Amino acid sequence: MKLRDYFLLSMVVTAVFACSSDDEIPEEQVFTPDATFSLAAEVNGKTGTKAIQNEIKNAEDAIHTLRVLVFSGQTDEAPYQTEGSSTNTNVVEDIPVESGEATILVLANDQLSRDAFVGKTLSEALNLTFSLDNESLESGLTMSSALLKTNIAPNMHNIYGNLEDFADSHQPNVSLGGVIDLVRHIAQINLKSLTINKNASFVLEEMFVANVKGYTNVAANSLSKWGPVETETAPTDGKLWWYGDCVEDNGKYKTIEEENAVKKEAILSWSPTSPTTVEFGKGLKPAEGEFSYGKSFYVYENNLSGNAPLGERTLLILKGTYIGSQGEEKNRFYTVSVNDPDMGTLTENDGTVSHKYIKRNYRYNISLNIKSSGSDRPYDPASEACMDIAISVANWDVVDMNENLD
Repeated sequence: MKLRDYFLLSMVVTAVFACSSDDEIPEEQVFTPDATFSLAAEVNGKTGTKAIQNEIKNAEDAIHTLRVLVFSGQTDEAPYQTEGSSTNTNVVEDIPVESGEATILVLANDQLSRDAFVGKTLSEALNLTFSLDNESLESGLTMSSALLKTNIAPNMHNIYGNLEDFADSHQPNVSLGGVIDLVRHIAQINLKSLTINKNASFVLEEMFVANVKGYTNVAANSLSKWGPVETETAPTDGKLWWYGDCVEDNGKYKTIEEENAVKKEAILSWSPTSPTTVEFGKGLKPAEGEFSYGKSFYVYENNLSGNAPLGERTLLILKGTYIGSQGEEKNRFYTVSVNDPDMGTLTENDGTVSHKYIKRNYRYNISLNIKSSGSDRPYDPASEACMDIAISVANWDVVDMNENLD
């Protein structure tokens, strides 16, 4: 379609209102389209629309919805101009836009309302949050791009991507860059193996994560595709810290008070449906085609500063009955501070950026060997001496399923 046809069809202009107080009359900013904008996106070098190795990996990479936001200008106070969206494809085409300096942000599988960004500046938009409740393979994992600072040319089709990515020939056009990379907001915690020393056994009754941040910013204020999205605040109607269980307890590993925490058993806890016993030489490992024994837990970024106290670090906790020389000991806990170099052996696969915290788009694979009876409290340091831990940090696309036990 010719450019003039788009402009004739786009007679609606977007009014963005910004005011410094409730008593002032809003200042109206009108945007007049004189160009179009099209974009193609991909996830870890893939479009997210083709089968990739297996059903789980395909679902993790899937783009169900794509949303392209355009802000006028390149500062944090750049106002919202317009947006475009698409469903079940990796391209958004022919958004009528106004030429000039602009900042572009791309979101995939976002959870926000249709008008969530209207009237907001770039900095206000970046402070909006997604909720861990809504992260699922069925609806798609939330993802975002880096901030794209660009200059939209007038009377042209402005394109990120390759011409062959789009249905239309888009003539005349100007290339602003290549296909846009999207990065997931979640990380994943997996139990890769559970073993035990001789002359003892352990009945696993529950596995859960704790000190999990339940919200994340919608995107990073960064030109890097893998910028930080960690948030320090929850929405007014929510609580920042989430737990699979034991939300009322405290200790060295949990210093968050109960009034700032909430139990989210459905997504952050897992229990076997039948008695599951670990014996020497008979450990637990993921089922074929799975990343974790029992359940893979999705979590958001935490402690990117590296300065958070131990009581705010994300945890994986195993609960069950230990049977040894002293007989049966019920309600024993084994608590792992995830990706903590002070707890167990920490290794990072080739290409993994060295870090000592929870960073999005990584898998944290935990192997745990039980040596003795653990602790009777979930957040007590007594369990440290009762187990050997190995934590392997893997790039998201490093497929490591159904690992053999040593």
